[in-house]
Amino acid sequence: VPHMGARVYFATQCTAGAYDHNQYLALKLLGKTLKYTTDMSGSGCGCNAALYLVSMQQNSNPSNCHDYYCDANSVCGVACAEI
Repeated sequence: VPHMGARVYFATQCTAGAYDHNQYLALKLLGKTLKYTTDMSGSGCGCNAALYLVSMQQNSNPSNCHDYYCDANSVCGVACAEI
């Protein structure tokens, strides 16, 4: 998808050239804390950097983004829970 130039997914394993929703990592965050640091010093004006926690492993519907991406806004045509 041209307007989404970069994405990163966490997985438990990887099959080259194929997306399998069962391989996406499902974090168990209930009662836990997630901390991360991002270096934005090289980002240009208008850069949109965001972290979305979505349930891609539970989504068995391939999206319009040619993977199993889903979110609360159905950005790629599939809706799912989002934190």
